[in-house]
Formats: sequence, C-alpha cells, structure tokens
Amino acid sequence: MTSQPSDTTGRGETWLWIVVSALAVAMVAVQTPIATTLYGVPIALAFTLSVLHAGALPLALRWPVAAAAVAVAAAFTLQWLTAPIPSAPWPWTVPAEITQFFVVFLLALRTVWQVATATLLASVAGSTVVAFAHGAGLADAAAVDNIVFVSIGAGVLGIGITVRQWRRIRIQLVREQRISAEELSRRVVAEERTRLARDLHDVIAHSMSVISVQAASAPARLGGVDQRTAEEFSDIAAQARTALREMRVLLGALRDDEAAPVEPQRGIADIAVLVRQTAQAGADVHVDWRGSRAPRLTAVADLAAYRVVQEAVSNALRHAPGAPITVTVDVGERGLGIRVRNAPGSSPATEVGGGGHGLVAMSERVRSAGGVVHAHPTPDGGFEVAAEFEFPGEEETPA
Repeated sequence: MTSQPSDTTGRGETWLWIVVSALAVAMVAVQTPIATTLYGVPIALAFTLSVLHAGALPLALRWPVAAAAVAVAAAFTLQWLTAPIPSAPWPWTVPAEITQFFVVFLLALRTVWQVATATLLASVAGSTVVAFAHGAGLADAAAVDNIVFVSIGAGVLGIGITVRQWRRIRIQLVREQRISAEELSRRVVAEERTRLARDLHDVIAHSMSVISVQAASAPARLGGVDQRTAEEFSDIAAQARTALREMRVLLGALRDDEAAPVEPQRGIADIAVLVRQTAQAGADVHVDWRGSRAPRLTAVADLAAYRVVQEAVSNALRHAPGAPITVTVDVGERGLGIRVRNAPGSSPATEVGGGGHGLVAMSERVRSAGGVVHAHPTPDGGFEVAAEFEFPGEEETPA
C-alpha cells in the first residue's frame, strides 16, 4: 500500500529524465547549424554554446539555480555573437527560444516560482542589452521579438507553476489517503479487540457469576455446613466477585468507557492478600519478604510485579497440584526481585487450556515496565519464575 506511490514516482522521474535528455540532444542538433548558417556564428562556438544552453534542460532537474544561470549566460552569449538579418527573428532564434521556454517550464516545475520568473526576466534583459549594443536602429525590431518571447514565456511559466501546484496537491492527497487508510485499519483492529474483549467478558462473567452465587448460597442450600466450610465458600464467592470487578474495569478501559468502574490497581502490597486467599483454597504457599516493605516502584512496574506473582502461583496450582509454593520478594537498594518457586506436584496436573500464553503475556508486561523475567524448570523437577525491576531514579517519580 505504501510502496506503490513511491514506485510510481520513481518510474515517472526516470521517464522525465529520458524525455528531457532526448529533448536536449535534439535542441543541440537543431540550434547548432541554424546559428552557424543563418546567423554567422563560428561552428565551434555555436556547438559549444548550444551544448551549454541545451544542457541546462537536464541540469534543471537536479540543480535548478545552476541551470538558470547557465541558460541565461549561454543564451546571452549566443545572441551577442549572432548577426541580425532581415529575414529571420532576432535576437532570439527559434531553437534558442524553444530551449529557453523549456528551461523556464522545468524550473517552474522543480523549484519555487521566483527562480523561474527571474530566469525569464533575465533572459529578456539580456536580449534587450544585445539589441542596443548592435545599434539603436535594431532596438525596435528586437522589442517586437522580446514581446513575443515574454508573452509565450509567461504562458509557459504559468503552466509550469500550475502543474507543480497540481502535483503537490496530488501528492498531499495521496499521503492523506494513506494516513486515513492506516488510521481506519488501526480503528478496525481496535474495534475488533474491543468486541473480543466484550465477548470474553460475556462468556467468563456468566461462569464467574454462577460460581459466586453457588458459593455464596451453598451453606444455606446444603445445610449442616460447619463454620470452616462456610468460610471457604464465602472466600470463593468473594474471589469470584473480585475477578468480575477487575474484568469490568479492564473492559471499560478497552472501550474507553468513562462510566466504567475505577478501582485502585493491584500492586506489591496486595501480594500478601493474594497468597492468603490462595492458601485458604488449600494450597501450600507462603511469602518470604526480604528488605523494606515499601519498594519505590512506578505504578506500571508495581502492577506488573503483582501480575507476575499471580500468574506464577496460578501456573503452579494448575501444573503442580499439591506442591509447596514459595514466593520470595526481595527489596534491595536499587531494585526489586521476585521469585516464585514450586516443587514437583504430588498429584496429576490439572488439564487447563493455555498453551503457554500466560508466560508470554507475563514477559511482555514485565518488559513494558522496564524489567526482566526468567522462567525455567528447577533441578528437582519443579519450576521457577524470577523477575527483576529497577527502582526509578531521583529524577523520576513513581506514579
């Protein structure tokens, strides 16, 4: 999509060079014999000046200002050397006029209009000087020739400026269309992600709601439930409601919904609650907190650290049921280290779909927060997830 305009422009530029170069060769072939046979210019000078004059055509495609100077100087010198004759236009010969018109057109096409206009005016001034230098009697005849030259040259200049403006507008339109197409593509992707998030919410929210209701009503429905079992059901219902709230907050952020509920983001301070809830569910998990309990993390890194522990503990529960889990939080002088390690499971792993996407998402989240994460099996057959985050410098302020 983005390469085609560039390719088209490149091909057009190549053809322009070919056409202009061929035109320059043709002008040399026509202008040299006419200057020699009709106007009495020595053939060596006629050929040299014709090459310089016509050479300004391809030169205008690359160095417009230099081309303008060469064209004006060559035309003026050629006119100075020509001898006026009654049966032919003078001081402008027909090939010289055509060459100068094309130079003015290319200058108007390739650079600002002031350069092309100055070239046209300088050409007229040079021919006027030549006319007076050859005698006052020739000034009137030269004035007619100059009027014709200015009239046609002004038209050529106007066409060149118009074409240049049209090309600029066209390029701008193509650029705007490309930007609009890219914006539309991004918007379609964003809308599709939002739709998928909404569908995911609808699917999971139903199941979580059922879990919450069943857990909350289980003691009353089953009857004869002891206090410990009732508290277990109550914790299950509370965790289901918490998951639903977090899902609604995430969905609201994806939908840019101002009415979505806003809650404080999770962080390192909530790891103890996470571990306690997991332990109440029957898992053998505990926290080993080393160092200060107030790490200086940014909000993004704080949330990422919490999610690392959450995902690692969840993976351990799924893939190594019954294994003891140790969560180590090490707050140092310059950064925070987290290590979640579990021993081999004592019962078969629970088959839960996932395909390793949790670890990939965890890595992406940690990298986006400026940290690093490693996940690997341990020598005893368990598994370990380790993440490190650097504290922000003094010039940074945690959000």
